[in-house]
Amino acid sequence: MQYQDNKQLLDDLNIRKEEAFSFVFHRYYSRLCLFASQFINESGEAEDVVDEAFMKIWQGNRSFASIEHFKSSLYQTTRHIGLNKRTSDLRRSIRTDHYVSSQEQTEQSQLQQIVYAEAMGELYHAIQSLPPKAQKIIRATYLEGRSNEEVATEMQISIQTVKNQKLRALTLLRTRLRRDTFDLLVLGALILKNF
Repeated sequence: MQYQDNKQLLDDLNIRKEEAFSFVFHRYYSRLCLFASQFINESGEAEDVVDEAFMKIWQGNRSFASIEHFKSSLYQTTRHIGLNKRTSDLRRSIRTDHYVSSQEQTEQSQLQQIVYAEAMGELYHAIQSLPPKAQKIIRATYLEGRSNEEVATEMQISIQTVKNQKLRALTLLRTRLRRDTFDLLVLGALILKNF
């Protein structure tokens, strides 16, 4: 149906006559899509916003004082829906970025834990291959953080014997361990001494 008279169009819009809405839909649809595209990145989404705006007005119970009032309502509704969609998309994007970032951190943390566990396994295996007295001294000083004096007193040996056994054990460990695993042993001992 073609409307030549704005008054008739307005009357039909106010009583929710389908032909009137079809007429204004075809007349304003492309303009509203262009308007909505300033709020939405994709043209398909702009069309969805305009469709939703028309549906909202169609299903609403507002009466319009003039065609200009109807057009103004249509543009305002389109703007409101477009801004809400943009805000929603932004929130979703932030949540997605946060989730991806936390997953990457978790994966990195898990990888670090695996590497640490493997290095510690290699370290403990190498320590077990040492002579018994050297094992005990290395465990006490490097893994438990006790001083040479404490170990000497506990084992009832001289401090010099503790130092000699430690040096001998470290020399053996250096040949049996990868460099990074050996460094982990030394770093662990330094950290324990500072506590």
